Amino acid sequence: MTLVRDEAAAVDISVLIPTRAGGALLEELVEALATQQSSRPFELILVDSGSPPEELARLRQSGARVETLDPREFDHGRTRDRLAALARGRVLVFLNQDAIPVGSDWLERLTGPLFAAEPPAAVQGAIREFEPEEAARAGLRRFFWDSCGPRFYFTRESVGWIARHGGLGFSTVHCALLRSAWEELPFGAAAILEDKKWQQAAASRGWRIGVVPDAVVRHTHDYGLRSLLRRCASEGFGWRLVGERYRLRDAVADLAFRAPWKEWRRALRDERLETPAERWFPLLRPLALWWGNRWSRRVLH
Repeated sequence: MTLVRDEAAAVDISVLIPTRAGGALLEELVEALATQQSSRPFELILVDSGSPPEELARLRQSGARVETLDPREFDHGRTRDRLAALARGRVLVFLNQDAIPVGSDWLERLTGPLFAAEPPAAVQGAIREFEPEEAARAGLRRFFWDSCGPRFYFTRESVGWIARHGGLGFSTVHCALLRSAWEELPFGAAAILEDKKWQQAAASRGWRIGVVPDAVVRHTHDYGLRSLLRRCASEGFGWRLVGERYRLRDAVADLAFRAPWKEWRRALRDERLETPAERWFPLLRPLALWWGNRWSRRVLH
């Protein structure tokens, strides 16, 4: 079965995406969804907070149900709750607008465990960087230190969280929840890190989150100095919201961590650090993270 366009038709799966001016990459994502070969009917719902009217028209023509939201009302947790409330499926798939599924069986792989006799409350799909040539074709640039995984998240707040949560840092970039789990435990208000907030609450209930490594999306970002500082400081703020402290001594320890500096020396020698953000990353991430965790009172845009 493929994407269901009739809003009155029954569906088993709802694919839910918060969007804003996603451009060509979002259109590529919608095209990838339209090619999915699923044994269960699924719908696509977008809650959009500021795309141009012509983009919204194209998305609707592609089969997506599009609801709009005042950008001033956007909140990572509440917006995803709104998406879930609009959904009709018993399984809720959450994606970022720039996470591109790999393969026509992606949806079947990701959601399969949630239709088992004893399903987990949620599943986490794999998030992989675009390969450089893929990024170039999509008009993207891949940050040397990546934008997900251990090279970017080398600092101890991330390493510690993952170690305490069964090797998993839950991410709504690419995941799926049972509708019944969301009904019992909605995301609630969350300016950032709504996924870690949900993971923490799910763990306190003893719920299981499965991992589906063969359901893959491609996802990448590039950063300038300002956007890197904003990103890391906002993460620090978000960690404080879920009760995680990143103290100055943690930042000092991470600044002294040898692995990123070894890679930094090799990359500098080979002239692979092309931007100031890439050259200063091992220094800036711990310091910005600490500042955000200690001082910031909001997400920095």
